[in-house]
Amino acid sequence: MRSTLLWFSGLSVMLLSMAGCSSQERPVREQVSAEPVMLILRGVASSEKPHGQLDDRAALEYASRLGFRGEVLDVAGNPGLNSAQVQIARERIREDQSIKAIYGFSGGGYNARLIWAQLSTPERDRIRKVVVVGSPGVQASDFAGNSDVVIKSDPPEGHMLGPKALLESLRTESSLQ
Repeated sequence: MRSTLLWFSGLSVMLLSMAGCSSQERPVREQVSAEPVMLILRGVASSEKPHGQLDDRAALEYASRLGFRGEVLDVAGNPGLNSAQVQIARERIREDQSIKAIYGFSGGGYNARLIWAQLSTPERDRIRKVVVVGSPGVQASDFAGNSDVVIKSDPPEGHMLGPKALLESLRTESSLQ
């Protein structure tokens, strides 16, 4: 009986020790996504879309078909150096090494140009693709140093259908190959 009592006491001490070890705080490791991210910038706000206008589904599908995990920044793309979208996107790009592409629609396209101008050379080098849809006046030359820049004008069907037309252009290109 005494040996059984000692055995249970020893087992209890061991279990408590193990529980204590597992409850200790462990350093949080920064997780790095293996899949590159395309940061998607919405257009200007409207009364119906206060976080910015965009066909999110088409933009996310476009990113996916190019091998990126699309991430829509949930803030309106009201253009300007001090706009919330520019500030948040710039910080996200600086902090998240998995962001490898930028997609800007309408006002988000103008902001992509502003963001690019504020990035350091190593940050620009990490961004391997830039896509701008429906932002007249934005040109590939605005993204100096990047050789994979896609600039798309509004389709004949209208401005808001630009992201869908861009996605459809991938289908057309793949059927020609």
